[in-house]
Amino acid sequence: MARTSAYTVRVTGLRELQKNVRRLRSRDLNNSVRAANKAAAEVVKPEAESTAPKGRRDAKSSKRYKPGKLAKSVKVTASAKGAAVKAGTAARVPYAAAIHFGYPRRHIRPNRFLYRALARKGAEISETYEREISAVVRQHLEGD
Repeated sequence: MARTSAYTVRVTGLRELQKNVRRLRSRDLNNSVRAANKAAAEVVKPEAESTAPKGRRDAKSSKRYKPGKLAKSVKVTASAKGAAVKAGTAARVPYAAAIHFGYPRRHIRPNRFLYRALARKGAEISETYEREISAVVRQHLEGD
């Protein structure tokens, strides 16, 4: 079951911008907004990678277990509507949700490293997003 983040960055006027972008139907403008969203989300990625639990190999560990896979799996996805920072995949790191949200039956306490990274970088995300969106507006909508 997917859980929504307790930490989000809200941008005033974003819905109106998205509506205008869709109305204009400009592929370049759409790609520019997507790039701005991705640039803002990329700010969180290094912090999330560095704070992700690395784990350790012990005698009972599987031979296939490699410490640090969770940190390496942190990815940024973006669209014209928004961006997300995700960790883990069903095939390569299926335990990512159990680590992040906890698994009481297995006595795994939650380690919300993605939320903490977002909270720490909130101001920087806002500055980056404002700068990038202002550049998109100047380039595409004001005609400069």
